[in-house]
Amino acid sequence: MSSPAPSAPPQRLLLSVAEVAAELGCGRDTVYALLTSGALPSVRLGGRLRRIRRADLNRYVDSLAESTPSR
Repeated sequence: MSSPAPSAPPQRLLLSVAEVAAELGCGRDTVYALLTSGALPSVRLGGRLRRIRRADLNRYVDSLAESTPSR
């Protein structure tokens, strides 16, 4: 009898700036620029801890496809 395949761990709902940078393939400075411009919303946990909701990151990425003209 074979054991069931391991399932992927659930995706985290809140991501750090470094995690967002890694997912987008850019630097942390670029992520901070997106946050400052309002293009990518964030939430604060406690005093200074900034996190980006995965839903907001997905919405931002989807907006890139909508704003890029097709060839």
